[in-house]
Amino acid sequence: MKITCLQESLNRGLNLVSRAVPARSPLPVLSNVLLTTDAGRLKLAAMNQQIAISVWVGGNIEREGAVTAPARLLTDFVGQLPEGTVNLELDEETDTLTLTAEHYRAKVKGIGAEEFPPIPETGAEREIEVDGAVFGEMIDQVAIAAATDDSRPVLGGVSLTLSPAGLELAAADSYRLAVRSGAMKTGLKEAVQLIVPRQAMLELRRILADDPGGVWIGLTASRSEVLFRTTNVSFVSHLIDGQFPKYAQLIPTASETRMVAPTHALAQAVKIASLFARDGANVIRVTVEGAEAGGIGRVVLNAVAADLGENRGELPCTVEGPSAHIAFNSKFLADCLGAIHAEQVSLALTGPTSPGLLHPVTKEGDDLTYSHVVMPMHTVR
Repeated sequence: MKITCLQESLNRGLNLVSRAVPARSPLPVLSNVLLTTDAGRLKLAAMNQQIAISVWVGGNIEREGAVTAPARLLTDFVGQLPEGTVNLELDEETDTLTLTAEHYRAKVKGIGAEEFPPIPETGAEREIEVDGAVFGEMIDQVAIAAATDDSRPVLGGVSLTLSPAGLELAAADSYRLAVRSGAMKTGLKEAVQLIVPRQAMLELRRILADDPGGVWIGLTASRSEVLFRTTNVSFVSHLIDGQFPKYAQLIPTASETRMVAPTHALAQAVKIASLFARDGANVIRVTVEGAEAGGIGRVVLNAVAADLGENRGELPCTVEGPSAHIAFNSKFLADCLGAIHAEQVSLALTGPTSPGLLHPVTKEGDDLTYSHVVMPMHTVR
């Protein structure tokens, strides 16, 4: 193998695949990055028990070949090199990779590429293409609601449903539920529901931020992994086995009180109240006040820290229905509002013991493609 490529491209690729290198592994080769020539480009790959990442880097291929090299050493070394070209040449007899750049030359001892486990690829089933920017936003809006503990494994994942009508993501942790749908032509005849680990979705989100464009989604031949592919990156994640809760029935279909407020202003009010709420079980009391016939009212947020003080903030808002009182976890409210990019947001309430429902608001009304349900907190007033 003999290749010339740009330091910037090689460095970016190594940093991406290094996310899949395990901290510890019984297989020494998994501490390495696989380097191989593939269709006129350099392919970098790394994997662990949960995910596999492959990145294709452009360059001048003078001789084909493959080897694995220590991930940490290779990534750190290339990261310190000056911008410009980097030459990589492999001694196939000793599996030694020589890297040459301006003023620098290094020899890195590798392990034969044949020792590296095969990375799953998609089977014969159809891959679905989605817009990368939209899919990234969907992950942002939904993954925040996935559970971070292991008590119920399925809740530690994000439900990914592909259907003839489009794509839908959902996540829940027993205290909140986030659902985001997107209409598109998939060519599917029936729906397929997958559960992707939360951490894998967050890693995928980081990749999409650096590699905009289309994303192709498909199942591997074993149907135990899902593959996400962009022009330059392939990301494979194992799936969580189990039945995701039937979440559609958890989304309220009616409410007594509905308020609409500026998203940024409400998020700022929640952020300020959180300074006091963090010392009081993260409780924010929300009061919506307005004329029963509808009109301009206000939303009041109260937070109390028993030993430190209290805070009260209020904002003008449009109110439909009677006044309402409820208490929420400040973090859950902040997470939801931070994921809504519309200028306005609606909050629908049905009493202090029923969940609240938030939607982005557009000129046409509530944007039902994103629903965020937050359970109330029970407090003594």
